[in-house]
Amino acid sequence: MPVIGWSMVAEIDLSAVEGKHPRILVKEDDFEKIRNRQWDPLGQRYWEFIHFSGNSMLKEEPVKRELTGYRLLQQSRRALKRILTWTLLYRVEGDSTFRDRAIEEMESIAAFTDWNPRHYLDVGEMALALAIGTDWLWDELTEDQRDRYLDALETKGILPSLDEDHLYNWWIYYYNNWNPVCHSGIIAAALMISERNPDLAEKVIQRAIRAFPETLTSYQPDGAYPEGPVYWDYGTLFSGIVLNLLDTAFGTKFGLDEDPAFRASATFRALAITPTGKFYNYADCYETDRFAIVTAWFAREYGNAAAYREMRRGLSSLLDRDDWVAEDARGRLLPILALWYPANMSMGSEAKLPTTWLGRGPNPVAFVRENWEDPNAFFLGFKGNDCSVSHAHMDGGSFILEDEGVRWAVDLGSQAYNSLESTGLGLWDRRQYSDRWRVFRLGPESHNILLIDERPRNADTKGDIVHFEDNGDSIHGIVELTPLVPGQAKSYQRHFKVHDFKVLEIVDEVVETRHHTGRQGTAASSLRWRMATRAEITIDGDSATLQQDGKTLYLKVVAPENFTLRATPIDAPRRWWDEPNPGVSAIDLWTHTEHLTGNQTIRVLMSTDKEALEGSERLYGATGSRDKPAHYNIDTSRDKPARYVTHTSRDKPAPN
Repeated sequence: MPVIGWSMVAEIDLSAVEGKHPRILVKEDDFEKIRNRQWDPLGQRYWEFIHFSGNSMLKEEPVKRELTGYRLLQQSRRALKRILTWTLLYRVEGDSTFRDRAIEEMESIAAFTDWNPRHYLDVGEMALALAIGTDWLWDELTEDQRDRYLDALETKGILPSLDEDHLYNWWIYYYNNWNPVCHSGIIAAALMISERNPDLAEKVIQRAIRAFPETLTSYQPDGAYPEGPVYWDYGTLFSGIVLNLLDTAFGTKFGLDEDPAFRASATFRALAITPTGKFYNYADCYETDRFAIVTAWFAREYGNAAAYREMRRGLSSLLDRDDWVAEDARGRLLPILALWYPANMSMGSEAKLPTTWLGRGPNPVAFVRENWEDPNAFFLGFKGNDCSVSHAHMDGGSFILEDEGVRWAVDLGSQAYNSLESTGLGLWDRRQYSDRWRVFRLGPESHNILLIDERPRNADTKGDIVHFEDNGDSIHGIVELTPLVPGQAKSYQRHFKVHDFKVLEIVDEVVETRHHTGRQGTAASSLRWRMATRAEITIDGDSATLQQDGKTLYLKVVAPENFTLRATPIDAPRRWWDEPNPGVSAIDLWTHTEHLTGNQTIRVLMSTDKEALEGSERLYGATGSRDKPAHYNIDTSRDKPARYVTHTSRDKPAPN
């Protein structure tokens, strides 16, 4: 665990950087090392891409202070992408065209009235951009330019954060991605003003070191990131930058890099890419994979083989795609890869990653993967849920399924934030009756879950993965969903069983929904089981056939005896603020609990192998009585550590 805690003070020696430039992320000889580097073939392609990027952006007009909704973030990211790319190219190769264009960009952002502290991510990324440009081009700047840029870093980057009780500064000691993003910009700004205002510089660097351990709690205990893989990329990338800033300036990371869950999170990131090369896109995430630059930092700093493997896979995927555009800021920090690219090119190239993995914590997730070599391999991802977590969806018990190179069960991911914020919806309110849960893609209706009486889940409690066991030819996981359905059922569990990586069995056990109500007698609860898909669906009684990309998935309902199976288009927007979901339908299973008991068991089998599915159907029978799952506790057998963590509540809703 980190050695710096809330009550401890790091010893900051600002004399270590006094009079020295560069000091932000690099030392002087780092540029020479890049200049003289003998790149391997993948690295050579990367460096050619940086050249292409730098030249392609030269024709763009300098960024302007133009908000999208209430965000300046798009402009901050464009500035960061341009300044970082151009200053690196100039320092390595000496082309003054890149220097002059970077200075033009710096002049523009330094003259902004402010960097929009209402949304401090904008400030964090803008401050990092100007700090890098000022530092790396220090000897090329006039005294007047240096003074104006340093003044902007102090007044527009640091000073708005000093009132820690201000509404806009909620992020300072918060756990999510805002913490490292904002603090990285402020640390960089503080390092730049350390000669002119050493007391202020030391104050904000000390504060960042005290605050950073809070973001490390997000990775506990196994490395699964509660905000999903896309926000792992964002938060962890800037965590790497925070640590790099401290190490370069002071020669130490103050123990902040020693957290074992943080180190393990590179494995989570590698596992979150499915055989088809897409994200398991739970939470505010999208399917399309993107390159996680910080995997290179993990590989270099920790010798992490999983990170090295994912770095090479992700970089190859990025360079193979032809979708780069100058104004796309997603790869804005790609030039930093030149600083982090691992030297040992043979390290971990044949790294063995687990095929089953459970990540506990606030938003638990499990992965089941047949193998790592075949893009057609079987893959199942399923999860628990805590809606109070930043960027969470109301999706406890949801899953995705891939086999034969097709994603059969899909998660729709998130909707563009501004499209919802511009309507006046309270998108970042995560309380029970907030607008967030009425957005189709974020609430319960779009996810692959079971709803009782069409009622939403509880937003204030946690559904945990309480059992996860790999027996080789059989893998069994249980999601305890009872806390998410108070007042709806006495208990509810969802079981996932994978048989020989051929058949997926999903069992929902609902106990005691509606109680006897005097003269009103008893009444059954309606149950709706849903799986969203982009496949073409054909329903035939108790079965469904899904066809996509020339492949077929067979689905069979084994229990209960009475139900209705339907194909439901969900492509059209449900409400006026929802975006369409082109080509997406759902398989809906409708049934009821028993009138007298309020109980029901739903058992569904799926497979791309029809013979294997039929064999499983004969094995379990019409009622599914064989091997009926019990309400297990967490598995601690065979000397395995208990896969359970007590949830720490997150009491601050955070916008993004």
